[in-house]
Amino acid sequence: MSFSLLRNKIDPELIDSIFISHSHVDHLGGLFLLVQMMHLLQRRTSLNVYLPEEAISGVRNFLHTCYLFPEKITPQLSLHPVTSDFTFEDEGITIKVHPNRHLLGNQGIIDELKFPNKMQSFCFLLTLSNKKIVYSGDIESSNDLTEIIQDADILITECFHPRLENLIPLMVEKRVKSAVFTHIPPELEGKEKEILKKAQKMGFEKLIMAYDGLVIDI
Repeated sequence: MSFSLLRNKIDPELIDSIFISHSHVDHLGGLFLLVQMMHLLQRRTSLNVYLPEEAISGVRNFLHTCYLFPEKITPQLSLHPVTSDFTFEDEGITIKVHPNRHLLGNQGIIDELKFPNKMQSFCFLLTLSNKKIVYSGDIESSNDLTEIIQDADILITECFHPRLENLIPLMVEKRVKSAVFTHIPPELEGKEKEILKKAQKMGFEKLIMAYDGLVIDI
């Protein structure tokens, strides 16, 4: 996360809030490097992090493990729990969440060993300037999007877990106006043009393949 900011010349001071969909390491791990970078840059403004409720205590403990003590680091770090009824409103933007099934495959071991994990994983629904934007986070399948993407102006969705044969027709059926595909599976890397052609054949025209530094006009 921090290296991508530097590489794309994004000022960390412009980041007020961070939203984390679930606590897999590829979604959460970069937070600690980012906090350390902000500390080294002597950031003075507060940083709000919104993340699944079940991850709050673990993140606090790991910050201490990394010697990023709240009493020591320069950014004032505020951790906010996200649950299924979460709503965020600020300066014309509203963000709500929709629980998905991405982590439910862990139910067996959690029950067997009585782990405290709640398997919280969320999609984010944003409303901004009368635009509806949906960010999938990681999902179990395209079924997790059925209830939330109707008439979306922009759908930003991973395509590592859902099958494109199901995802693209769903986007057409729900009249999604445009989409950005992220988290490309290894077997599809380098085949971006094929994916775009496949989407067009299925009736979906406005598709963008994500890349580091991509800027989307809303």
